[in-house]
Amino acid sequence: MKRAQAYNVIGRPEFRVDGEEKATGKAIYTVDVALPGMAHGKILRSPYAHAKIVRVDCAQAEKLPGVYAVITRNDQQAIGMFGAAYKDQTIVAEDKVRYVGDPVAAVAAVHEATAEQALELIEVEYQELPAVTSIDEALAPGAPLVHDTVSRGGELMGQRYETPKEFSGSNLCYRFSYTNGNVDEGFKNSDHIFEDTFTFPRVQHFSMEPHATVAQVEGGRITLWAGTQEPFTLREHLASIFHLALNKIRIIVPYVGGGYGGKLAVKTEPLAVALAWKAHRPVRLAHSIEESFKTVTRHPSRVHIKTGVNKNGKLVARQCTIYMETGAYADAGPRVTQKAGYRCFGPYRIPHVKADAYTVYTNTVPAGAYRGFGTLQVTWAYESHMDIIANKLGIDPLAFRMKNLLNKGELYTPGDTPVDCDLKKGLLLAAKSIGWAQKRSKPYRGKGLACCMKDGGGTYKVATAAVKMNSDGSIVLLTGTVEIGQGARTALSQIVAEELAVPLGRVTVAQLDTDVTPYDVNTNASSSTVVMGLSVQRAARDLKQQLTRHAAKLLKAKPEVLSFKDGGIHAGKGRSLSFEELMQKVFLSNAGELVGRGGYQDIKTSKAALGSPTTFWEISWGGAEVEVDPETGKITLLKYVSLADVGKAIHPVLCEGQDEGGVMNAIGHSLIEEMVYKDGQLLNPNIIDYPIPTFDHLPDHFETILVENRNGPGPFGAKGTGEGGLLPVAAAIANAVHQATGLRIYDLPLTPEKVWHALQAKNRS
Repeated sequence: MKRAQAYNVIGRPEFRVDGEEKATGKAIYTVDVALPGMAHGKILRSPYAHAKIVRVDCAQAEKLPGVYAVITRNDQQAIGMFGAAYKDQTIVAEDKVRYVGDPVAAVAAVHEATAEQALELIEVEYQELPAVTSIDEALAPGAPLVHDTVSRGGELMGQRYETPKEFSGSNLCYRFSYTNGNVDEGFKNSDHIFEDTFTFPRVQHFSMEPHATVAQVEGGRITLWAGTQEPFTLREHLASIFHLALNKIRIIVPYVGGGYGGKLAVKTEPLAVALAWKAHRPVRLAHSIEESFKTVTRHPSRVHIKTGVNKNGKLVARQCTIYMETGAYADAGPRVTQKAGYRCFGPYRIPHVKADAYTVYTNTVPAGAYRGFGTLQVTWAYESHMDIIANKLGIDPLAFRMKNLLNKGELYTPGDTPVDCDLKKGLLLAAKSIGWAQKRSKPYRGKGLACCMKDGGGTYKVATAAVKMNSDGSIVLLTGTVEIGQGARTALSQIVAEELAVPLGRVTVAQLDTDVTPYDVNTNASSSTVVMGLSVQRAARDLKQQLTRHAAKLLKAKPEVLSFKDGGIHAGKGRSLSFEELMQKVFLSNAGELVGRGGYQDIKTSKAALGSPTTFWEISWGGAEVEVDPETGKITLLKYVSLADVGKAIHPVLCEGQDEGGVMNAIGHSLIEEMVYKDGQLLNPNIIDYPIPTFDHLPDHFETILVENRNGPGPFGAKGTGEGGLLPVAAAIANAVHQATGLRIYDLPLTPEKVWHALQAKNRS
């Protein structure tokens, strides 16, 4: 039996490198940045879901003492449009507003209170228009158009997205279609056909830190301190918006207080820049929680799934029709829709599949990337659907899944990466962990399972990193990965420390600054440990080669006999050099540095459905046990076990934290979270009316099991984690509720009111 390799820092619960700063309150976030003469920005937002702007008069606001600048649609003329996928958005509305919260004007003033006062002095005359605030309303014949003209396509993460010409005159803005096999023939050859429709609610990221930007414009150069997950892509957007070269824009990223995808792409950063440009001074534009609710959300969805099964319980065909509601502006909607359409078949062997996924404009808050984007909506559907089929066929849901799960090495679709994990083994462990085979101990108790997968690491990634050794042998890591709370700084520092055989404390991470930090396309898709991890590992190995060449000369030894250990290089027979000694001998003084560089770039291929094979498969299993109170409809989560295929846990505690945090995030949209609209107005954009999970929602028994098979492409066999934990939660809970009550609920969240009404209806029937 092959023994596991021993590591110095990898796989160990090392200290978190940003832990002390954050625990003591010393950590600097964007809202903490204060520049001399800095003004404060505020945004005037539309009170209407859909309306023409007849007149905007800011004369009185401009006269208010302490006001430095007012931005209206008149300032938009010299500024380009923007958007993650389509350029369909302006810094403030020009001809009409498209949702309640759409920016109409903005003010920069000496104090926030002065800016708020100035907003009240801006006169806006609207002509209200009919609005569409749901998928059904937007798709209805003759529906009012959110956008009167077809949105211009654009590139997002290496792919081009366009609005099909036939969507002109409608609220549809994108379609993704995929077919493998012949789904019509598949249904003809099926003994049983099942159809179900599931909906997913509109939910908000609710990061602890709302969106914030500090902008400075000096000498034709823009400097931004921003809470963003993709500073380099933001730089590219700003260059396009303001017609500047990339070297005229500098993005500095302090600590980011959570992102979950809500701080990807462009939000209100261009408006902060416009205010700073017009005010001739730095401007801080920090949102309230309510404003972040009116900036970005997760896509509400409707998923119709049709599956054909033969008499032996084998899946034969599956067809999915998906509608993703992207709100007033596309943001990342086309990409999210594409991912939903590609991921809707599940981790199962299905010979004939077809998916059609659509992006729909509505007069609601724009929807963008959100942790596991496009996947939560379809995993909720297909794993609930699998239980429905199993129950109607009289097959145990576990046995039904085992019969149909893909094997390791099989293809999800032609041209993509083969499945890199034993799905069946993980599912059996999940079932065992919740006592699947045991009979339920009480009435109204039930258990549920779910097995989910998504293509991990992003569709197309480009990343670079540098590892610098100073003259005293200390090490600085330069990485474009944003620390959003996931522990990336710690994990990447561990990779450097392991490669160079130094204690973790000898490695520090430089502040992210696009002027000096090597390029990274973005921080998303559970990609940091794999994509940036490989870049960092290669940079460390490049530095290692340089050190080896110098040490071989100084120690008069062949490179192959040298070893790295205890912060130095050893040649055997007592001959060694510490890194500090080596650096001093190389540069003949206490000066100089050596820099290693490494990078990563995905492969593009037309053979893959999404243009690139997935970097790895992010696979997760969930098992839930619930108890339902028949008097109130309340669901109590007695037990939840999450299994995460991490390949190799660089930092096990951080991996567990990411997975458990993901489960809690998903418990929110499964049981309680939903943004509620009425007559175009968002009713609950605040912490009082919008509930999020608390300690009261923790399962009585809550466990994460890390599956480590070193099957990942990342350093030391690592795979990405962080999104996978969310995927099985909703379906596992709903499946457990069905076992407990016989109820099948198709619309999230599973609130007590919804469950109670369903129980009453069931009792009456």
